[in-house]
Amino acid sequence: MNVRRTALLAVLVLGACAPVSEPIIAPLPQGAALDTAGRPFVRRVEPTTEYSRAVQAGTRSQTGAPGANYWQQAVRYQITAELDPQTRVLTGQERLTYRNRSPNALPEVRFNLYQNLFTEAFYGRGSPMNTGGLKLSALVFNGDTLRLITQAQYEANQRESRPNVGYIVTGTLARVILPRPIARGDSAVFQAAWSYTVPPQQAPRTGWEDALGGRVLQVAQWYPQIAVYDDVVGTDVTPYREQGEFYLEYGDFDVTLTLPAGWLVGGTGALQNPQDVLTPLVRQRLETAARSDSTTSIVGRDLIGNGTAQGNNGRVTWRFAAQNVRDFAWATSNRYLWDARRAQIPDASGGGPRDILVHSLYRPGAPGWEQSAHYGEHSIEYHSRQMVPYVYPQITVTEGPIYGMEYPMIVFIGRPTTALELYEVITHELGHEWFPMMVGQDEAAFAWMDEGFTTYIENNATKNLFPASDPYGTTQGQYLQIAGEKAEAPLMQHIDLVFGPAFGVSAYMKPGTLLRSLQRTLGDSVFFAGMREYSRQWQFKHPYPWDFFNTMERVAGQDLDWFWYPFWYRTVTLDQGLSIVTPGSGNVTVTVRDFGQAPSPSEIVVTNTAGQSVTHTIPIQQWLNPSTRAVTVTIPVTGTVARVELDPGHYYPDVNRRNNSWVPGGR
Repeated sequence: MNVRRTALLAVLVLGACAPVSEPIIAPLPQGAALDTAGRPFVRRVEPTTEYSRAVQAGTRSQTGAPGANYWQQAVRYQITAELDPQTRVLTGQERLTYRNRSPNALPEVRFNLYQNLFTEAFYGRGSPMNTGGLKLSALVFNGDTLRLITQAQYEANQRESRPNVGYIVTGTLARVILPRPIARGDSAVFQAAWSYTVPPQQAPRTGWEDALGGRVLQVAQWYPQIAVYDDVVGTDVTPYREQGEFYLEYGDFDVTLTLPAGWLVGGTGALQNPQDVLTPLVRQRLETAARSDSTTSIVGRDLIGNGTAQGNNGRVTWRFAAQNVRDFAWATSNRYLWDARRAQIPDASGGGPRDILVHSLYRPGAPGWEQSAHYGEHSIEYHSRQMVPYVYPQITVTEGPIYGMEYPMIVFIGRPTTALELYEVITHELGHEWFPMMVGQDEAAFAWMDEGFTTYIENNATKNLFPASDPYGTTQGQYLQIAGEKAEAPLMQHIDLVFGPAFGVSAYMKPGTLLRSLQRTLGDSVFFAGMREYSRQWQFKHPYPWDFFNTMERVAGQDLDWFWYPFWYRTVTLDQGLSIVTPGSGNVTVTVRDFGQAPSPSEIVVTNTAGQSVTHTIPIQQWLNPSTRAVTVTIPVTGTVARVELDPGHYYPDVNRRNNSWVPGGR
């Protein structure tokens, strides 16, 4: 998901106009007392008890790699659904094959019924967001029909020692108590039938709208989905509260969607029956696009509303299949234009590139969308070079009511008004194809592991295509607006418990900034080696923060707890400054003082009057002594010193840059 930079900045500016918040941590003493202040927030990172037990069980490891005994569940969904675009009512049936790879028998499971967010309980009776939620008309386990149990019935059965078999719906979760446990290594088949009404455009992450002369429905969180059962916490029982996102099992999907003729569909996976749903001309144009480095119009203005086959009785059935994905989403409109072009993905084994199609679906009049296929191509290729190669067979970018949201092989994008903003949103959402689509952590518990990572790679891609932009400064500036104040929240705090401007900072801006700091600290080769190692070893798996921390430390060959603990577990800040600068003959002596509670390497750049520069870095090790608050270095220079700067590239989030530069005669 994308937090719109301009919207977040407005929130931060409004907050800045209010009285200044008190710091969360008491300020450090000033003057000489600073030298004995110590470093209480440089300490060892301790994982949770649950994670430590997983290490002991051998499913996790202290190196950051999956343990020898690592396991995760396997799912296969077969879904058949029909959507009436006019009433917006979707009806569906699914068959879920669930394999229990855990060492435990499972007497019960949970299902996520995300559409129950859109009910009176959440939004109120009269709200247009109250669609009535998901109506589950049947739930079957291995051929046995399960009945709905109310909470009162469940409690009465407990009191009277009667068996409880069936399912209890509480908000967006269904607790399913099975007639017999799913044994270790065994498989079970669940069947469900349901219906719901697609919510309006104000809804988070999914919705419909009438605009630009036509209707678009971007459909997600649309089917009963079994909850994760993992090796660390067991069953994920987190309800969907709108703010936090998702934690999902990997598996295979076979999805059949029936809509009126003329309604184009883009979705997760590969289209299995193009000969049944597309006209010969459209299929021919797709073949051309697959070989082209320029954008091909697949359905242009000449074919709007007529790009599909006529189907049976005016209905067309689309079939998609996807492997090793954590979800399925789709978008549809009878007013979509359809562009496509190829992207070339580097081969993971070092061979030649692999071609995939980049699809773009948008309505006429959407500003700048003629470039959207190109933006998608650039993003997928850039992220593949920077991280690990994109693994899926296609990517689809769709325009509609949702400003920015990601799903496997498809993203929902709104209508930003500038080319730069449109690219930023597209490349951000496509960055999510790596985190969390290919590397699937718990997004609600640890939002920084997908939003923060994606903000970082978004910024790199944006700077590459729009070199005059300053994405790094924007991201860091938004973090620094509330850094160290009560409004800020620790990165390790569950995102459902983070509110106001702290949400965007905690999930996006601060971790996006810190990854750039870590890159500068470790160097490009080591940093990217660590990121790629983490991405490869946890592909299609469920990493936790300590898997990432340990992987980066193993690849870097150094302890990074000095970095993780103060920045991830606390809200303390970095504040270094130039204390004394003394030019000499052929050198300059510089004293750097550390006024903050989060340490950092100190990058000093000295420039002479001829414009020549020399860089000297005080390594982090010199700052880790609890009593060290000042370091003095003598730097060889030629000519006359014209300027001394501390971190002029703004790689580190220093909260006070007023004391970071020196010129003869004053700062």
